[in-house]
Order: sequence, then C-alpha cells, then structure tokens
Amino acid sequence: MLTSNEQPYLYAKPAVQAVIRTEPADFQVVEELNFEPSGSGEHLLLQIEKTGQNTQFIARELARLTGLRVRDISYAGLKDRHAVTTQWFCFKWPIKQELAWQNWQLEGSRILQVVRHYRKLRLGALKRNHFSLRLRQVSDSAGLLARLPLLAEGVPNYYGEQRFGINGGNLALAERLFGGESIPDRQLRGLALSASRSFLFNQVIAGRIRRGHFARLLPGDVVQLAGSGSIFVVDQVTPELEQRLSAQDIHLTAPLVGLGKAMVTAEAALLEQQLLAPWQAWQQALELLRVQAGRRSMRVIPEQLQASVEQDAVVLQFALPAGCFATSVLRELVEYRDAARDIAQMES
Repeated sequence: MLTSNEQPYLYAKPAVQAVIRTEPADFQVVEELNFEPSGSGEHLLLQIEKTGQNTQFIARELARLTGLRVRDISYAGLKDRHAVTTQWFCFKWPIKQELAWQNWQLEGSRILQVVRHYRKLRLGALKRNHFSLRLRQVSDSAGLLARLPLLAEGVPNYYGEQRFGINGGNLALAERLFGGESIPDRQLRGLALSASRSFLFNQVIAGRIRRGHFARLLPGDVVQLAGSGSIFVVDQVTPELEQRLSAQDIHLTAPLVGLGKAMVTAEAALLEQQLLAPWQAWQQALELLRVQAGRRSMRVIPEQLQASVEQDAVVLQFALPAGCFATSVLRELVEYRDAARDIAQMES
C-alpha cells in the first residue's frame, strides 16, 4: 500500500529537513467552533487545554467527575495526544444544579472556561483549527522561508498518517473487517471504516498529481465552492470555471467512497475508476456496510500563514478548515521527522 512517504508532492520533495514534536508544546492546536455559545441552556461547554492526553481520556475523566456515562460527554473533534491542544467538551447538566468544576484535578489538563449552551456539541461542529508548530533542527531556515509562498497556492488535502494508525494498524483492521471478521467495538469499527475511505481518497489525489490533473478541470468533475460545503458537477470546462479554480473560488473534489449515487461523470469518472481499480473489493465492502458516499476538496489553503525564525528553529502558524491535517501542509514545506511518532512506534 502507498505510504505517506510515497505520496507524490505537488511542489517536488522539499530539500529542507527538520524535526517536529520534540516536546508537546512544539505542536499546539486551538479549536474554533462554528457557532457562538449562547450563554444559557441545559448544556455545559468546557474549553480544556490538555498536554500529553488524548480526547477520549479527557472524556472518560469528565464522566468520572460528573457521574455521567462516557457516551454523555461530547466533543467536536479528536485531538492528538502528543501536543498541547485546546478543545471543547460538552455534557447536559441541570441549570439549577451546582457543579464545582473549579476543584477538579484533570491530569495534564486545565479548564479554561465553562459556558452554557442551548444544545449538545456535535462532532464536526468546528469552523477551523489554529496551529502553532515549532520546527527544530531546521537545516536551512532561509530555504524554508523561500518555499513558504507555495503553500498559499494550496496543498494536497491528504489525510495525514495519524488517520491510519501506528504502522497502518487501522488499515489492517479494515482488511480484517472487509474479510468478514466481526468487530463489535463501535469505535474500532469506525476507525477502520474511516481509515479505508481516507486511504482511497488519498489514492485519487496522488493519481491526479502524477497525471498533471491536480489543478486541471476535467469534464464531469465535481467541484466545491470555497468556504462552503456546496458542490456541483462541471458538465463543460469553460475559461470562466478555469479562472475560478485558479482564483481559489472553487476546488476540485475526490470521492469518499461508499453507498450512493456518484455525482462524478464523463472523463473525470473514468479517471477515478482507473485510479481506484486496485481496490474494488474495498469499494464493494464499504457499500455493503452501507457507508454513505461523499466528496471532499482535494486542495486546502492554509489561512493566516506566517513564520518566524528563532535560532535553529522556525515557528510556523496557520489555520485550516476542520478535518484537514497540519502534517499534510507541513510535508510540502519541509522533510520532517516526527519525534513523537518515533516514540509511539517504540511503545507499540
């Protein structure tokens, strides 16, 4: 299977080398919700900064401290353990019942604020994530900064290696599931399905880059309006649509394989069929398991992009829409070694 190191680069492989996540504070993430808390209601929103802990651990701790079930604790997205991340959690709590959260001791974490809201926090209720990354042992800071403007043109919206688990464990799990093995644990089953679809999505991006079609419209392509989930089919390629693609007003999409009518048609449909042909069994299994098909932008544009040099380190800051991976931006800028990933592999 194609690994992240074998995925083609859009702007050629970077010459600059660096190390990321030497310590958790080197990788900082702050969630931005896609709504403003109402300030009243039956639900409590807790903004929590955590270091060295994953999202599920905090959810379990909140359940223990409140006496609720783990499934009663919701969050908008999963965040990495090997980082300093600020994210929101939510649970229902009676308006007139006191909650002494100020006295709680959360290992590796602290509660920044608590605010009421009129409804439950749903998975995916994010506008964007803000990243601050410290790159250490940078081999050529000037070369890195010179390459930075390329990112503003957009980078491949690959799913990051985190999605596939340590040594591709989530993909191995998917193969077992597709081979008929029962996986009763809903969370593990979900990881397997998500990893397999992400893998197939990455193959389409990789194939279009290799064929020179990453930023080229084809008849039958499905495009997405920038800043919106709205999509439409390109029946005929016109200069106007090509200009809109160049101006980042629209983005090409690739499939999230599953059950449902494929919007893509004509030449674009033939290309996707060719690129996914080696994984027909996976496609059929996802349909049989009634996973719903979708589309996702092939290109992501880092927002608020800036960098500063501090001795042999470079601090990189940017924001990405929810669901996009900072490492997919980073790989187009620098050839990096993930120190935290190395530790995780040794521990597995």
